[in-house]
Amino acid sequence: RTLDTRKGRPMPVRKAPTWGALAVLLMVSWFVTACDSEPKPKPTEPPQRVLFITAHPDDETLFGLGRFRERDWQVDVALVTNGEGGQVVEGIRSTPDKDGDVLTEKDPAPTVRVVAKPPDGRRGRPVRSSVDLARERRAEFLDTMARQGVHEVFFLSDLQRSDYEDSWDNGIRNWDVPRLQRQLALISERVQPGVVVTMNPGETWAHKQHQGLGRIVRSMWISGQLDSATGTRPILYGLREHGWYEQSQVPQKGDETFDRSAFSPTLQRTYAENWTWATDSYVSQSSHPVWFQARADAGFLSGYGDIDIIRRLAATDTTLTTLLDSSPPVPGAPDPGELRQTDMSGID
Repeated sequence: RTLDTRKGRPMPVRKAPTWGALAVLLMVSWFVTACDSEPKPKPTEPPQRVLFITAHPDDETLFGLGRFRERDWQVDVALVTNGEGGQVVEGIRSTPDKDGDVLTEKDPAPTVRVVAKPPDGRRGRPVRSSVDLARERRAEFLDTMARQGVHEVFFLSDLQRSDYEDSWDNGIRNWDVPRLQRQLALISERVQPGVVVTMNPGETWAHKQHQGLGRIVRSMWISGQLDSATGTRPILYGLREHGWYEQSQVPQKGDETFDRSAFSPTLQRTYAENWTWATDSYVSQSSHPVWFQARADAGFLSGYGDIDIIRRLAATDTTLTTLLDSSPPVPGAPDPGELRQTDMSGID
């Protein structure tokens, strides 16, 4: 013992640690160091954002959105027209007409009603005018978007005035293209997409508005109007119409194909079955699975077969195929929540 000079009494002396104690200390030190050196989990990558820019309600059916839904990617859709220039499918003919078509379609009129549940013929909502048809198409579109797990839809046409007319003959002749570009640039700025999907301008035999919108969006992509806030340019794709036209089955540069018959554990159905389930809302349109299949069976349409085709419209290092391959489906993808709706028709 030594003397505690502060109080004049012996002070205890600390004993040196034994070899056993040293071994324990070394093991604890090694364990702590090993834990610190373990690789840290990587931060979760944000989901990919996909912006569809389409001309008409149902254009998005040209590709299976289920591939995005199963990966929990955010999908937003900008819809340019109301689809008020089309006709209402009333049923299937017993014999084809002179053009080989088996569907009966009529313009809006006081006696025209949609089929409540194709093909049973029971009549549903009346479609007396083009405004009624615009409302019907929007209702069908919204139901389909909700089924597909879409995050937000942007309407560029007012239901009453149809800012961008729906017309096969006129194409985009009467569209205010500079205004449309400003609206789409605002939407892109809000969404910040990594992927933009629009219509394929190379389908020169298809709807003139599909070709025209594809050219508009591609020009915006080239000029950088769709770039993200950090200057990143999204990859750009166009929807092929191979299910509708034989000409569209001829490969084009940039085509990428996907198997519709493959089973998705997340969706609990094949991609083709998911397409059928989601598209079932389009009762007034020939894209409805029953109406579409009737035409395909009659040889009036080519039909999709077992593949989806989408075309890369600009050369980039990344492709949709590589993005999908690098992002495996999420087991039990979470509910995307309530579908958001934004009216862009009042923005100049």
